[in-house]
Amino acid sequence: MNTGNYIWYKKEAQAWTQCLPIGNGTLGAMIYGGTDKEVLALNHDELWTGYPKNTSDVDGVYDALVKARKLVADGRLLEAQEICETKFHGTWSQAYVPLGDMEFEFINNGRLSGYKRFLDLENGVAGVSYKLGKTDFKREYIASYPDKVIAVKITSSQPVLSFKIRLKSKLKSSSFTQDGILWLDGECPSENNSNGESDRQCYYDEPEKRGILFRAGVKAESDGKVVCLKNCIKITDASCATIFFTCVTSFNGPDKSPFTQGKEYKNACGAILNGIKGYDAVKENHEKDYSELYGRVELELGKGANSELPADVRLKKYKSDKSDLSLITLMFNYGRYLAISSSRPGSQPSTLQGIWNDRLTPPWHSNYTVNINTEMNYWPVLMCRMPEVNAPLAEFIKELSVTGAEVAEKWYRAPGFVSHHNVDIWRMATPVPGCSTWSFWPGSSGWLCRHLFEQYEYTNDIEFLRDTAYPLMKKAAEFYLSQLCDNGEGKLIYPAGTSPENSFVYEGKDAAIGKTSTMLMSIIKDLFISCVKASKILKTDEKFASSLSNALDNMLPFMTGKKGQLLEWDAERPESEPHHRHVSHLYALHPANLITPEDTPELIQACQKTLALRGDNGTGWSLGWKINFWARLRDGDHALKLINMQLRPVKSIGFNYTNGGGTYENLFDAHPPFQIDGNFGFVSGVAEMLMQSKDGKIFILPALPSAWKNGSVKGLLAKGNVIVDIEWSNGRLTKCELEGKGTFEVIYNGKATDVRLNGGKSRIVI
Repeated sequence: MNTGNYIWYKKEAQAWTQCLPIGNGTLGAMIYGGTDKEVLALNHDELWTGYPKNTSDVDGVYDALVKARKLVADGRLLEAQEICETKFHGTWSQAYVPLGDMEFEFINNGRLSGYKRFLDLENGVAGVSYKLGKTDFKREYIASYPDKVIAVKITSSQPVLSFKIRLKSKLKSSSFTQDGILWLDGECPSENNSNGESDRQCYYDEPEKRGILFRAGVKAESDGKVVCLKNCIKITDASCATIFFTCVTSFNGPDKSPFTQGKEYKNACGAILNGIKGYDAVKENHEKDYSELYGRVELELGKGANSELPADVRLKKYKSDKSDLSLITLMFNYGRYLAISSSRPGSQPSTLQGIWNDRLTPPWHSNYTVNINTEMNYWPVLMCRMPEVNAPLAEFIKELSVTGAEVAEKWYRAPGFVSHHNVDIWRMATPVPGCSTWSFWPGSSGWLCRHLFEQYEYTNDIEFLRDTAYPLMKKAAEFYLSQLCDNGEGKLIYPAGTSPENSFVYEGKDAAIGKTSTMLMSIIKDLFISCVKASKILKTDEKFASSLSNALDNMLPFMTGKKGQLLEWDAERPESEPHHRHVSHLYALHPANLITPEDTPELIQACQKTLALRGDNGTGWSLGWKINFWARLRDGDHALKLINMQLRPVKSIGFNYTNGGGTYENLFDAHPPFQIDGNFGFVSGVAEMLMQSKDGKIFILPALPSAWKNGSVKGLLAKGNVIVDIEWSNGRLTKCELEGKGTFEVIYNGKATDVRLNGGKSRIVI
């Protein structure tokens, strides 16, 4: 058993966060693994509430913005905040909803023994095995990207396999059999926020307000008897049965009505099922496709006494015994698996929950929360050499730039495009209602563009930079450039800024809006610098790049407070919650590289002080971000401390929204409740501990913890399209091989070595 690639349990799941996930970017399933009744909780990435609507047509928003900014400049922060919260917002986002359940009802005889439920990360295959009496039963589950199906193979050592298959949904739907296939036709709610109330769903009858339609289907093959009843498929006296599931929706893009302009979906669903060539062919296609992505990176940290135990037991024992280092390897590999499973070319980007959600009204609408969470989902994909997984995010930003341009024009009277803290499948770009701590924040368009430029930096794909990344980056930069103003002391600022989702005490009350915020300024600086670099690479827009450079020269610098900390707003302000989960003002440290040990050592100290004051504890994703912070600070032991905190076991029954971050029994990240971003922050944090890169420099083992004495990592990607293999023993580098082209500076333990790569693999002697 490869304990760093294999998740297994001795019992079936009793709760959703004990289930094993499979997915192909579009279809997702959570496997309970029951013996009498098996349930696959199903999802499709295009099943959202709502329909296209113009959320940017809100009267008086520009005047409210002007007034609020004037009040902020005059120091009347609370009055400005009231205006923003009452007059500068649109509606709530729509929600990502579950498809339904595929249920298997088995006719069983005999005493249960030898139960095992597993997920093999190396080939992306899940399974269940057990014995009833003297009969062995096995199931395999795969979610195939090439064949667009979820496939299940069920076998028994004797021809006694008998069960029924049903499809059920909480959405408006009907189930029936026709032409040998079990169908489920359904429709998503037209609205998730009826009468302005978040999470109040309803259906409309008007064609232009109808929601997304879908058809799901199940096709079964068996050596036993297969009978289609009214709303189920019945299989009896079999030793083998294969089941294929798929779903197609009417969603036809964020700007088209899914009812009146929707794509054809019923025949398309049938065509997929009828085109299947059998389970073996589906499995072969799946393993070839999946393993090519997953196999690009290998991590080895060693094993411990508990490494071969079931995953839930390993997690509990790790709380007191940290010797199971392969649990860290497993979490690293699991995060890569989840990235491949929830985001593939042609799919939607991964949501707050990837593609796995079982609630009609999920936490935070299971939407795209773009003030950290969506971005965190994509932190590991480039450094783990999976630019294909980044493709849905690039398309998302392209579509968002269209609605975001309307918001920039109508709400700010500005060029370019802007988006705020929530986005949905309809690419809503307007601020949501509620507190200014989250709603009054126009920074996501700039942050998202970082992912575009980083895709170029990692891959050297000049066509992607020219045709996709730079046009969107420029569009975002045009907006921010138009908004900068003098702070009255000769420095340019973004006027009236918040820091997600924090607040400070002002005149005895909680305030969110300062004259500007460090995070907003950091995002703008980082975007402008990237645009200037891209302009030089592409040899274009010299005048525009010059205007950005001039702005950079005059922008408000980073500032420190009385305790040596990096200031979060324009001035030192008492925090309402000193240990707040967000540490947004360290954006310049990570994910950006504006603050580095080499170039700004005094600001590095300020970041260290900030993290000390904020504290180590936090929700799941917050712990994940802090791993990355400490990796950038080159403190591997402190980064490992955060890893150990993130691996705290969390009960799968019940949750709260404020504290207790850790890991569920199925290794999902616990905010709580479940948010997938912490899983991805974990992966990027581990990768950053072992290798970092920027501007032609590759840092080897920059934050290796003392507990990771021996290990290796192969296949990480450094910026410049360089594949990096590293081995170490007794805490010291023993082997470093690079593969790529170009001239680089390789840095290990403070020593720099210049290397020239010619395309092949080169061993670097440091």
